[in-house]
Amino acid sequence: MVESDATVEILQEIRDELRVLRADTNTQFESVRDGIGRLRADTNERFGVVESSLLDLTDRRHRLARYARMMSDPDGGIEARVIALESRVDKLESK
Repeated sequence: MVESDATVEILQEIRDELRVLRADTNTQFESVRDGIGRLRADTNERFGVVESSLLDLTDRRHRLARYARMMSDPDGGIEARVIALESRVDKLESK
């Protein structure tokens, strides 16, 4: 019986140590999970800034390309547009 009692006591100690180890592991896991959550939020915020900057640069590039195209045309393409608008107005007024 003494051996049996010693075995039971050893097994109970092992069980208790495993419970403590599991609690410590869970605490560390939660800490890592929280850290990852904070990093993810920070990364998402940075991606938002990068995205808005890229959209702004794209818009500026499009406007610059339009301006360059307009300036490279000798009359700026305005004369043809004015003629087209005048003809449309004439058609509307004749109705």
